[in-house]
Amino acid sequence: MEKKDQAVKSEKWYNKELSREELKAFLEKAGAGKSNDQAFIGVVSQDAAKRIEAVCGKKIGKIMIESGGIRHSCRKSSHNLEEDDFLHIVDVVNTATEIKLSDKKHQNNDCLFISKDIGGKITFVMEVRIHYGGWLALVTCYRKNRGGATL
Repeated sequence: MEKKDQAVKSEKWYNKELSREELKAFLEKAGAGKSNDQAFIGVVSQDAAKRIEAVCGKKIGKIMIESGGIRHSCRKSSHNLEEDDFLHIVDVVNTATEIKLSDKKHQNNDCLFISKDIGGKITFVMEVRIHYGGWLALVTCYRKNRGGATL
């Protein structure tokens, strides 16, 4: 194997933020597979980080997704998801109109409901992982209504 190929294979997912095209490919692969791959998809803006810290008391800097969270969200027709909803995670986190702390935990971590109206109110449930630099990780997402309706 060439050194270049080895370097690409050894590069850790958390060291490289996916481009929009890479994110689309990741989402397609996640929907079709059974693995639980992770991807670094964006950075939390300073303003959003302050808003999140005010809600949960924790410092967050990066946003990630895992294949399992994508499949979980897509499997349920009651989630009313649209084809490109996952492409909006970073924007919704950084410009949310609503951030609430959940009374439930996921893997012993706090969870946040982060919402915004994008052709209807979309909510991303994000796990607050404060270890290793502070990450928000997708647990699930859903739309209560489609087509411009809001809660």
